[in-house]
Amino acid sequence: MAIIKDSTVFLQSNIRTLRKRLSHSQEELAQRIGLNRGNIASYENGSAEPKICNLLKLANLFKVTIIDLTQRDLSSEDTYNTAIQKWQQTTDAEKEFIKGFIDHSSEIEKFLQSIHTCQKYKMKFVENVPDDVKFAFYNFEQLYEATQSLLRDNKEMIGFICCKMKEHQPEDTSLNQG
Repeated sequence: MAIIKDSTVFLQSNIRTLRKRLSHSQEELAQRIGLNRGNIASYENGSAEPKICNLLKLANLFKVTIIDLTQRDLSSEDTYNTAIQKWQQTTDAEKEFIKGFIDHSSEIEKFLQSIHTCQKYKMKFVENVPDDVKFAFYNFEQLYEATQSLLRDNKEMIGFICCKMKEHQPEDTSLNQG
């Protein structure tokens, strides 16, 4: 394994090297991850570094971990193959960790739904509600909607992670829920 040194040096050379391995131009790589050619050029020449979300997109496209992309010299075939193998592996601990998020997300969703149902039920039978109570119920509805949005995003993220895990280990169906 290559010695870890200044990550910006590896990042810029790895982006260039891995882009060429895929036979992509800077324009093609930019399109694949939703950027423009200038972004890729600036990453490769070291005048800019990608935001974490773009770094993740690059790592996923190249099928390497962010750590390998930024901290290892992936120009040699051996180092590159090791990085790909590492990216494809999912340990039992990682699977259990993701399953914990799935279970916790479901529990939170059920809890919030029950509170919302209770609040809606109570509001049906309340007459002459004071303004401060109306204000509290209104704020509750806004918080409930925001929480629902966060839960949807959380489920999408978990689904994406599970999908990635299934891509790399199709024989494992223990995380096919969610």
